[in-house]
Amino acid sequence: MDENNTFETNTFGFNLPCRQFVIAAERTKERRLPMVDEFILRTLLVVKSISADRLARFFGFEGRDLGIAISDLQSRSLVLVDGDNLSLHPSAKEMFRTSSEDAPTITVAEPLNADVWFDLVTKHMVSGRGLRNVQHLIPLPLRQQMDEAEARAAFHDNFRDYLRIARNDQKADQWSLYSILDVHAGRYSFVQIGGSERLTLQGPPRLESQLNLRGADSKGRGKQLTEAMSAELRKLDHVNPSQASFNEFARMFNHRDWLQWFRSEGHFDLAGWFQQEMNGGSADTVPLVGYPYVERNRRAIAELLEDAPLDFSGDHRWQTWWLRPGGSLWGATEDVPATLEVLRGVIRARAKRGTLSSVVISPASVTDTLSKTFARVFDMGVRAPTKKVPTALEVIIIGERVAVVSVMVALSASVCVPIGYATNNEARVRRIAEQSGLDELIREGTRLWPQAGR
Repeated sequence: MDENNTFETNTFGFNLPCRQFVIAAERTKERRLPMVDEFILRTLLVVKSISADRLARFFGFEGRDLGIAISDLQSRSLVLVDGDNLSLHPSAKEMFRTSSEDAPTITVAEPLNADVWFDLVTKHMVSGRGLRNVQHLIPLPLRQQMDEAEARAAFHDNFRDYLRIARNDQKADQWSLYSILDVHAGRYSFVQIGGSERLTLQGPPRLESQLNLRGADSKGRGKQLTEAMSAELRKLDHVNPSQASFNEFARMFNHRDWLQWFRSEGHFDLAGWFQQEMNGGSADTVPLVGYPYVERNRRAIAELLEDAPLDFSGDHRWQTWWLRPGGSLWGATEDVPATLEVLRGVIRARAKRGTLSSVVISPASVTDTLSKTFARVFDMGVRAPTKKVPTALEVIIIGERVAVVSVMVALSASVCVPIGYATNNEARVRRIAEQSGLDELIREGTRLWPQAGR
């Protein structure tokens, strides 16, 4: 908890639908002429017409040098030669119209093949780097269709934005779009946008969602995305607190003094509990506020695993058993795979060729469809038998050396958050493993993936 009594309690992410358009175009950049050519053209612009001999004397040119320069400018249709008189070709006058310095410039067109991605919620361009479908994130429904004509118009109107967003061109303003030769629609994909829930304890508890829209531009895209994402968030929920879940949580930690943290109306005094735990807790057990995968909790769990004694006499293969709670807002974030990867990294650092596989156990109240969105995150997925586990309880056993237990509590009539502990105390880990019965749930539950025999 920081000085503002604020916690990050959950993170989430969205799959923003996008479509690719492959565009063949030409772009131009103006550049200055060689100095001699510029002197000649500037002079002709001012005097309109002048003899070659007088021009040579004016600039101190040798006759042969001036002849070469004039011949070159004439071949490029920039100078008219009438006997000994020189004048500016009409096409050369265009060079002065595009320059802010009254200096003639050359406009050179070069080909540009562009893979342009537009999000299908706001029809704005997005970067094409790292696009993918992260199945366990929250899907944003496609709100717009986009055809080649719209893509052409959007590319024309926002060409320099494309250079900045897609090509990270810091000098985009130096380029202009010369022509669009061809546009055709490509594939679909998704860009990920994250967000978080933050709990503030100053005054009445407040739980607020924040979206990471730093990349949104100032043309209303941020507002459109916020509206679309907020609408989807309202369709999801956290699991409700339950007495059965809290009783199981207290039993695993053998706590008999939990009632002191509940106010008369039944709401949990999170600030008081957390302050006492931070002041008087032990090094092998740390308090958690929010789901285990949020950054602060993830770091604390990894540090406990770094300090936990490991048995190096075996095959160096460990497992993470993760009993998830109910609620459709749990785990819809890239922080879940990030947490597993951090834990695997600790194992690899401590044991050469060590591995840490993962199993997620879902309560029967969680639909198989929702559970299977995590098939690319966890190595195995199991549905627990009906009425076997409280839905507001979360238990993680890591290599039988670290245990995490959290439970949903109500801070007010409208605010509920998970709180709990992570520990590498051997006796506590053993007790939690035995009383949670996760190994039994894995054996008796219904395997959702991978298929038996794989």
